[in-house]
Amino acid sequence: MATHDVIAETINNEAARNEKVIAWLRLGLAFAILPDIVGPEVAPVVLWFDVACLAYCVTALAATYRWAGWPGFKYVIMTVDAAVMVYLTIANPDAIEPTVNFLLLALCACLLVVTASIRMSQWAVAYATGLMMVISAVVLWWQPVPAVAAVGAIVVVLLLGCLSYFVMMRLLDLLVEVKRKEQLSRFLSPELVEQAMHDPALLQLGGKRQSVTVLFVDIRKFSAKAETHTPEEVVGFLNDYFRVLTDVIFRHRGTLDKFMGDALMALFGAPLGHPDDADRAVRAAVEMMEEVVKLNAEKVRSGFCPIEIGIGINTAEVIAGNVGADRRMEYTVIGDGVNVAARLEKLTKRFDTKIIISQATHERLADRLAAISYGETTVEGRTQMIRIYGVPHAGMQTAQGAAPRLH
Repeated sequence: MATHDVIAETINNEAARNEKVIAWLRLGLAFAILPDIVGPEVAPVVLWFDVACLAYCVTALAATYRWAGWPGFKYVIMTVDAAVMVYLTIANPDAIEPTVNFLLLALCACLLVVTASIRMSQWAVAYATGLMMVISAVVLWWQPVPAVAAVGAIVVVLLLGCLSYFVMMRLLDLLVEVKRKEQLSRFLSPELVEQAMHDPALLQLGGKRQSVTVLFVDIRKFSAKAETHTPEEVVGFLNDYFRVLTDVIFRHRGTLDKFMGDALMALFGAPLGHPDDADRAVRAAVEMMEEVVKLNAEKVRSGFCPIEIGIGINTAEVIAGNVGADRRMEYTVIGDGVNVAARLEKLTKRFDTKIIISQATHERLADRLAAISYGETTVEGRTQMIRIYGVPHAGMQTAQGAAPRLH
């Protein structure tokens, strides 16, 4: 679902709940007229209007629970609220002196504007403010009120309306920004999130051709290990494992592309490229190996079998961008270079070095970390030979000592 759709749905749900709160508040305020209804010697016309107001509040409560989700309901109910306010302050047979009545109307107008803010809509605020301005103008034409009192009351209501409108507008903008940051933070480091926030094109469908270093990491024989543990234990382990690896990716300014079972795909150079993308990808791979050693030491104490991982890294030109639909999209890269990286990860089963990089990545490294050439080899799905290199790293450790060598 698109960002604006999610936010709009959230706001509408909250506004519907708040509308019910306003309905109960309206009913509570209506009980202020009870003394008129039960008091001695109440004029029939007063009794009639007071009972009508109380009946309206009860009816409005029922209508709110029935139609609160309808977007136009708030405008209808605010219009009727304004009419009731005019009766209570101006047209009421018990009305006091005109100036006091007008100030009471201004107080009611402020209440209407504030409740419009609770409805989570800047347009509701604008409507409430404009409606009360029109009503005030009609009342001033009908009843003489000193200019000082009239202007002062109108200015207060207008300022409150403008302030409420501005606050609601900023609140909605902030909600959009927070939601976008939340979406980006799922696959970008905090540094890249801030940069991406200034480039709205990153959140649009489409892609562009660019050079990217792709990293694949997978757990060796994880399905067999998982069989000896409960599903809850397996999920808990994977959550800790992915959290550790994601932190490493973000520390090296990489992009988390996706999780695939117990495998992970990361990008260096997309959506924002850097001259040292290949170096950061390889350094991240070495650090992942070190972090998995630490994770094993922690998990072995809790009874979980130690794991080993393999990492494949390739640098190539790909199409990078958002793929999907307007309501749901995913940032990823597409191209043969992605498949090569995945195949290199599988080659780590044949070598002692568990980080295998392509020649394209090796050529871009400023620090080649004493990479070992394994010559040319074939990979699944390709007929052309490719040259590969192994990157030395600290040996994986188990609870009993060195992990068995995989060939």
